[in-house]
Amino acid sequence: MAPRQWKVVGGGSAGGIVVRSGQKLTSEQLGDRLATGALVKELKLEGDRLNFELVSGKGPDAGWVSLKLKDKDLLVEVDAEGNTVAKDALKKKSWDTKFLFKGCGANIRALEGGTEGASRDQLFEFLMRQHVSPELRKDFWPEIPDHLYDTAKTSEMDCITFFQTVGHLACEPSGKRLPSPGGVRQRLERFGDLRCIVVEPDAMQEPPKLVAVLAHGIEVLGDDLYGLAHRLCTDGLRVVLPEAPSESAQPREEDIVENVGQPIDESQREDLDEWRKPLREWWSRSVKEKDIEKCLSQAAEGLTACAAAAKGDAKLVLGGFSQGSLVALAAAKKAKPSGLILLCPPGAVAAPVAKTLDAPPPALVASGSEDIIAPRDGVHQVHEALTSAGSRAELVNFEGGHEVTMKVVDAVRAFLLKSIRS
Repeated sequence: MAPRQWKVVGGGSAGGIVVRSGQKLTSEQLGDRLATGALVKELKLEGDRLNFELVSGKGPDAGWVSLKLKDKDLLVEVDAEGNTVAKDALKKKSWDTKFLFKGCGANIRALEGGTEGASRDQLFEFLMRQHVSPELRKDFWPEIPDHLYDTAKTSEMDCITFFQTVGHLACEPSGKRLPSPGGVRQRLERFGDLRCIVVEPDAMQEPPKLVAVLAHGIEVLGDDLYGLAHRLCTDGLRVVLPEAPSESAQPREEDIVENVGQPIDESQREDLDEWRKPLREWWSRSVKEKDIEKCLSQAAEGLTACAAAAKGDAKLVLGGFSQGSLVALAAAKKAKPSGLILLCPPGAVAAPVAKTLDAPPPALVASGSEDIIAPRDGVHQVHEALTSAGSRAELVNFEGGHEVTMKVVDAVRAFLLKSIRS
């Protein structure tokens, strides 16, 4: 999607509008004003503060300006022909979320409450089945604009409007920073070559002290760890959830959603195959054993690049669940994180990788008593390998299978808080 363009309409009596070097209103004011009539390209929008690049007209080549002064517009969005983009005035119909997402997120049991703990991907898939006919869904999904994924820029009702009108009315950001459900902001960003969901406290204004990059497991959706990230959200922490680059050939199981009002009736459409967002994986379980090392190396390289781009100047914790924990462990060789979170790692492959790490950082390793995919003995071997190499590795044994229980969530949260404070 092409960057949006804005035209300066304010500041006529003052020779233009004030431009500052940074986002904050206390940032240094630049010497030149941005002249009325100037055209700028949007680089970033935070609330009503616009980071721009000058396209035409007089003023600084780049900087930060305010979209409004009290109730008066200083800039308006324009289309490619320079015409002002009309604000959406569609009356949105009421919508009840009480039946949505009785449990949300990756393998977390008993996470309750409407859409508060749900990713926008989950919301969109539900709305897709409500309002978009099966033959349009595959091509419609890529048309969802990125700003609809940002809970600080668009509300759930904006998303509903977009799907109700099958994309004909895409509600643009108002310029105001919106409160996110449950005080947790989520948005999309690309780090390296990976599409990522970024999760952080809605009120966080300063750069994070710690960035946790958590990789999901095999044959799941890219937002599989969102429920965990939502629970971990705390001041000073940003959680980044990268989506594995490969689509899985494994078909998705049918979801049964009860008490849904007026969905599109697909029961009589036997001629149409329902399209649903495909599952993701770092590599396929059909890969031959001799090729796993190569696949792991490629996946680790991608995750390393993602983590380097995501962390900025903050400390980095790298981790994941199942196959994702193995990728994180392999990526630790180059990424050099300050901590590792390994949830149900496949011990037969992960333990040899753990032995290759020089001076591994503090780690948290979790194992389920009934896990038949990552049996406890193998997970304990991973823990022992890290400990032998000098890591202060904590082992969390929990009752359950190949999953993340609330005991694990609490342990991960405590581990991250310790990392922030250290």
